[in-house]
Amino acid sequence: MNDLPALAEMRPLNLKDRGALTAIFSELQPDQSEFTFTNLYIWRDAYQIQMLAADDALVLFSLRADPEDSFLLPPLGAGANVEVVRNCLEHMAAAGHNPRMARATRRDLARLSIGEDEFAIQPDRDHWDYVYLVQDLIDLRGNRYHRKRNHVEQFTSKYEFRYLPLEPDLVTQCAELQDRWCDEKHCDMVATLRAEGRAIKQVLASLQALEVTGGCIAVDGRVEEFALGELLNPETVVIHIEKANAAYHGLYQVINQQFLEQKWPQVRYVNREQDLGVPGLRRAKESYHPHHMVEKFTVKLR
Repeated sequence: MNDLPALAEMRPLNLKDRGALTAIFSELQPDQSEFTFTNLYIWRDAYQIQMLAADDALVLFSLRADPEDSFLLPPLGAGANVEVVRNCLEHMAAAGHNPRMARATRRDLARLSIGEDEFAIQPDRDHWDYVYLVQDLIDLRGNRYHRKRNHVEQFTSKYEFRYLPLEPDLVTQCAELQDRWCDEKHCDMVATLRAEGRAIKQVLASLQALEVTGGCIAVDGRVEEFALGELLNPETVVIHIEKANAAYHGLYQVINQQFLEQKWPQVRYVNREQDLGVPGLRRAKESYHPHHMVEKFTVKLR
């Protein structure tokens, strides 16, 4: 990839790229939550994802309106190597973008031959993924899950509810729940919530094309919570989206448990993505006692 085209010649990610990227991820068996086509596709507008395929390597950039926020994802494919990374970072710098590779795991650093002699490598704690044992989150056994069990029991004792697979006929109700949630949270005033809202509408609109799996909790016949996820690798499911009506205390704990129990009991791990450095979100994710974290790093040329 010595003759990498100018960044302006790259093209946006689109739904037709699903087959190629899914095949690459199937071979790679990634650990980080970013590496599913669903994740890339539904956040493509927020992150301004651009892609380029050349010389048996596929390159994905996030080229943001603020060049300081831009980054390169770890290159993919048989031709991905340290030379590709070096060339991409140099092209980013020449185009005025922050020349950095982000969301790289230790496996990525090894497969791309990224070493500290040439690169500055820094941990990016805000983007580490939380990974739990599925059975732990289904059973909620022991003192450490005492509060979670209480939340579930309070909800189940107070409300009549049904768990439902998220089929096409429930998409409209899920979209309506997202709209109600956004009205309460004033999403129009918060950029990150607006971006999340667009991502959720994207995945709901393309549910069948993306082949993502969903589950819902219905109370009194109306969907009040939904979750969406898919296999990240053979032993890990990744949860992309969870959204609940906050008026129902314990509902988040219920869908977390029910979605895994109903759909993913045979899978060993569940990746519940990162906390983005948000203190409340970090406390919530830590309170479920992760089995391990997927560490990610930012890489720059020295």
